[in-house]
Amino acid sequence: MQQGRRRVLRQLGLGAAGAALAGTGWTARAQGAAYPARTVRIVMPYAAGGTGDVVARAIADGLAKAWGKAVVVDNRPGAGGMIGADMVAKAEPDGYTLLFALTGLVQAPSLYTKATFNPVRDFAPISELATSHLALVVQPDVPAASIRQLVDYIRKLGKPLPYGSYGLGSSGHLYMEIFGRNAGVPLTHVPYKGEGPMLNDLLGGQLPAAMVAAVSARQHARTGKLKVIAVAGQARSPLLPDVPTFQEGGVPGLERQGWIGLFAPTGTPRAIVDKVSVDVNRVLTNADLRTRMVDLGILLKGSSPAAFTDVVKQEQAYWAEAIRASDIRLD
Repeated sequence: MQQGRRRVLRQLGLGAAGAALAGTGWTARAQGAAYPARTVRIVMPYAAGGTGDVVARAIADGLAKAWGKAVVVDNRPGAGGMIGADMVAKAEPDGYTLLFALTGLVQAPSLYTKATFNPVRDFAPISELATSHLALVVQPDVPAASIRQLVDYIRKLGKPLPYGSYGLGSSGHLYMEIFGRNAGVPLTHVPYKGEGPMLNDLLGGQLPAAMVAAVSARQHARTGKLKVIAVAGQARSPLLPDVPTFQEGGVPGLERQGWIGLFAPTGTPRAIVDKVSVDVNRVLTNADLRTRMVDLGILLKGSSPAAFTDVVKQEQAYWAEAIRASDIRLD
């Protein structure tokens, strides 16, 4: 077989170099066709039980059914997601160790001087799996029902307005710092270890404002326990269609949405990256899965590796500048 292939290539004038290139192409296609031949591990760089973990396990289950091979979710939390991401960046680039990442992947290098990976250099984007919205909420006794009213209220306070986030360097923290800077109002950050403890204080009256997941905002707005002021993103959240975006409310700079993506280590064969992308995008079209995810505030999307690569580059550049302007460092 190899001798016959080389003979044809010599007749075409391609010689040994051409044979090597052609062999590489055939090998790559063969790798894609044979994949996966064993268990695939998806590293989840956050603790089990959260919304992201639920999404990861649902997608892993869909891939396992499509491939007829086990797909396991391996939770490796710590250091704002950097421990799990670093593990995948250093893994064998054979397609059997993948990374389920959130927006924090592109934020971490600007927040931590000791970050050991570069999102653009060290990972091969596979697909942008989903997006989600964060919403600014306030207690019912805060005399504001819009961005403009909230800005006026903070200015009249004569002191910074405390706000909560689910952790130092979290998207909620970063979004609120951008809001305060662009609206020209003073804020005081109160970090929590997770959204649950933050919501407890918010609902209990100890905290006047916070950025929360849109699904949490909808739940507590329906019962009258919180007021939703605005959502981050270019468009309104389908979970909160009557709530304007920050930009609509007169404060630009918060057009980014949270995203969830699937990555492989850099150097993973293109045929494998493409196969995983096609297969995971097919999983995302499942109607029952889409309905379940909407109930969690997750909007399934799916994209090509090339399109997601562009998103990652744009997001890293945006957050690097936003974090620099906000002067936030976590180490």
